[in-house]
Amino acid sequence: METRDLQTFLAVAETGSITKAAVLLERSQPSVTRTIQELESKLGFSLLQRAGRRVMLSDEGIAFEEEARRVLNSLTGLAARARAIATGRGRTLQVAATSAIATGVIPAALSQFAVEKLPPEIQIAQYLPNRVAQEVGSGGAELGFSSMPLDVPGLEVVRLYCANDVAALPEGDPLADYDVVPLSAFAGRRFVTMLDPGRFQRQVSQTMEARGVRPGPLIRTNVSYSALRLVQKTGVVSIIDPVSAYGVQLPGVVIRPIDVAVPFYWGAVTASSRPLRPLVTQMIEAVEAEALRLIPDLQILDPARSAQTIDRHASDSPVPHRGSE
Repeated sequence: METRDLQTFLAVAETGSITKAAVLLERSQPSVTRTIQELESKLGFSLLQRAGRRVMLSDEGIAFEEEARRVLNSLTGLAARARAIATGRGRTLQVAATSAIATGVIPAALSQFAVEKLPPEIQIAQYLPNRVAQEVGSGGAELGFSSMPLDVPGLEVVRLYCANDVAALPEGDPLADYDVVPLSAFAGRRFVTMLDPGRFQRQVSQTMEARGVRPGPLIRTNVSYSALRLVQKTGVVSIIDPVSAYGVQLPGVVIRPIDVAVPFYWGAVTASSRPLRPLVTQMIEAVEAEALRLIPDLQILDPARSAQTIDRHASDSPVPHRGSE
């Protein structure tokens, strides 16, 4: 399988057309068609299916696209990384992070580095938590920042933090007048929550159910930044993670604590068999310093006891937030 095969397939996937891909690649249409057919023969499955004049990815093609893009990106940057190593400028720092951390904390943390201290290239890729674990475990990323738990074989949790979820409210909303918003105030309100049925969304739902709070019509999204934008533009209310809430400050959006503690755990992970470069340690420390500056109730926990700590808290009943009655 050649790099050209992957480039051709991705061009077809992006344009949805053999003809447009040929124009993009400056090749003939029959040549592109032949490359796709040869690639399908090598792989043993069909990558495309016809939809009128356009082509769509097959189910196998959708799965293969992600892998092809990752491999091609890695190969494309290989020569540049090799030159940087040869000239003593160090190697690329590859970071995998969830959207909340990549958007809310990492940019400000990077701003603390002097330019001369940075490597020739830093890659910051955003993934769901389980994919962050996969990227770090496979060597695709040297450092991962993600929500927990991430007790995955081959990974080491090197930092662990906890802070409570918060309310995101439109400026001028009556709830913004509270110093601490009562959970009961969300009853009947149009409400933004997460699509992910995992720990975050489950904890919020269970807390509401335990208090008998039923919100009004729901909007579900899989990215906290989208939830903040929906609050900003549509006047809905939300409960979101504190990293996004305090890290991404949007005009017209007010952040308030709620009167029930719903803990959000996140941290830094590395491959357990790989020693940390000084740059990786500095990156972790910069992210921690920025998080401590941004998030009022951030707690630094013992990463060696991450599973026990999180499981114990997850099994506890919701408790009143400090400052509430």
